[in-house]
Amino acid sequence: MVKVITLYRTPADVEAFERWLVQHLARIERIPYLRRLEVSRIWGTPIGVSPFHLMVEMYFDDRAVMEAALRSPEAVEASADLSRFMAGQVLVMFADVFEEERLRK
Repeated sequence: MVKVITLYRTPADVEAFERWLVQHLARIERIPYLRRLEVSRIWGTPIGVSPFHLMVEMYFDDRAVMEAALRSPEAVEASADLSRFMAGQVLVMFADVFEEERLRK
């Protein structure tokens, strides 16, 4: 499994960002081959305040599927929306996912 990780910097207008985010996530959910969408609100770091407000992770079966998904009209629309609203305020990364189940004792 692979994922696209998008880190959103803390916006100047949090309320406007939250209104935009609802519509943006709806666009993301329409991207084909999306296996899972995970949204995390960031509230701090071990040394204090984080420069990031939100993390969105989009999971796909493999790199080929992810690349096809990112070329789709739905992904192009979501990317254009992101560029319009959050220009220069996001960090986008691609990652391989390794999961390990652990039992609590």
